[in-house]
Amino acid sequence: MSRTTMLDSIGNTPLVRLQRMTTAGMADVYLKMESFNPTGSLKDRIVKYIIEEAEREGRLKPHHIITDASSGNTGIAVGMVAAVKGYRSRIYMPETKSVERRKIMRAWGTQLVLTTGEDQNSHIWAVEKAAEDTGTFFYLNQNGNPGNWKAHYFGTGEELLRQTDGRIDTFVAGVGTGGLLMGVAKKFHDAGIEPRIVAVEPDNPHSHIEGLLHFDGSYVPPIWDESLIAERVQVPDEAAFETARRLAREEGIFCGVSTGATTWRALEEARRLGEGGTVIAVAGDRGERYLSTSLFDPGEPALSR
Repeated sequence: MSRTTMLDSIGNTPLVRLQRMTTAGMADVYLKMESFNPTGSLKDRIVKYIIEEAEREGRLKPHHIITDASSGNTGIAVGMVAAVKGYRSRIYMPETKSVERRKIMRAWGTQLVLTTGEDQNSHIWAVEKAAEDTGTFFYLNQNGNPGNWKAHYFGTGEELLRQTDGRIDTFVAGVGTGGLLMGVAKKFHDAGIEPRIVAVEPDNPHSHIEGLLHFDGSYVPPIWDESLIAERVQVPDEAAFETARRLAREEGIFCGVSTGATTWRALEEARRLGEGGTVIAVAGDRGERYLSTSLFDPGEPALSR
């Protein structure tokens, strides 16, 4: 009889090659399907890593409420991991994020505190104030905890090296906390390969590309190291949304807007690189949490009988 828990299914996600969105003369584009993690996003990796490291070190106590700021995916992952391990959880999230995120977090018993959508960093300021009460809260601190990038160094980066035999020309990922890009870039460097690392961000601070950070100077994640990045690229909402729709219709990949953004840029990199090259992008989450948004509006009436 298996003793596997939900936490054991985190990681070892597949690498899928795009079939119809690339054309002759372009490099191959592969998506690292982080949407295959149990809660549907790459954030499962970092939440598990940070919580279990804190448990080993005795910093996380049974009475603690696990808390963090999240645009949604980290909060969802916190809810699941806390539920499996028997902790309470509280997440601070901007009110502008999709209603599906709220419902999923609450399904796991997470207390959700909504902050103003006028400031893209309002949830960060709110959780930092609350986390001053260290007797009540364990602050996951995904933006500043080195466990964020370490989870991707030992997990995502190691998997990519194994899945590609180290043959990667360009790696494209979105900038949220920076942990994914930092961890994978460090792993590649230590493994002796130096692919071009491209960071994708929205082109404005009020973007609807949920989960990605626009660098407007008001906040830089403490774990961010610009020296590891070859180029930081801004993507318009329209390009991200349309590419996400194309992924569903042409590749069967039901994904979120951030995946649309990274794939849009990955396709640009594939055109630049040319045939014979390899571009890896990250499919960060699934599309179900965007059904209340305009992302998957079919734009046509249902057929009558």
